[in-house]
Amino acid sequence: LAFSHLVRALVLSPETRVISAVSLAYGPMEFITLALVLKGVSWGLSNEIRKGLIQTYLTYPIGRGRLLALKVFTTVGVPVLYVLLGIWLFALVNLPKLVAEHLGIFLTALAAAVGWVLFLSGPLLLIAILVRRGGLALGLGIGAWFGLSLLRTFLATAGHITGQEAYWHAYYVLSPSTALEDHYESIYFVHAGPTSPFRPELWQCYAYLACHYALAASFFAAALIYFLRRFEPI
Repeated sequence: LAFSHLVRALVLSPETRVISAVSLAYGPMEFITLALVLKGVSWGLSNEIRKGLIQTYLTYPIGRGRLLALKVFTTVGVPVLYVLLGIWLFALVNLPKLVAEHLGIFLTALAAAVGWVLFLSGPLLLIAILVRRGGLALGLGIGAWFGLSLLRTFLATAGHITGQEAYWHAYYVLSPSTALEDHYESIYFVHAGPTSPFRPELWQCYAYLACHYALAASFFAAALIYFLRRFEPI
């Protein structure tokens, strides 16, 4: 509530207030959501494969694609939907009129906010299917999480030191929410680290978001193809 009063009190453009509200609402939930996805995919799904549950499900009259889609929905989709609902409630309670007037920006900010969770879920799913052991998959999943997080930090640091925009473009592809925050000059000052020397254009923000989801989709597609064609019961 303190953050919501801050957003309403500061003299900001309407779009900036919307972006700031989404960022402030989502920030505390990101780690919890990623932890839930990590537990459900890396630990839960891998152990189901190791114990033979997935192999049992495959004997039922259900396609492999539908089975995997159901698992992705329960382990990834449900936590993400809870986050989206939470941000919706936060915005509707604190900024209902502003959200209604700038619904497009609000929806874009929502997509950018949950993008990182979905982006990481793809590699976690692929690792779980390949490894098939909960402990190892969990360890590799945590490594992938921190490795990709370090990659974002490296890109931002390299861009700050060298001044080359190419690093920042790559960073914004991995973090489209930050691109929106920088474009609208959001008050979201919770995250620490280097700041970009240039302000991305709005069309670039949409391009970063599209590339981000395209990369995320490629991981899910790889997991689906392997599960359909190469996955064999133990």
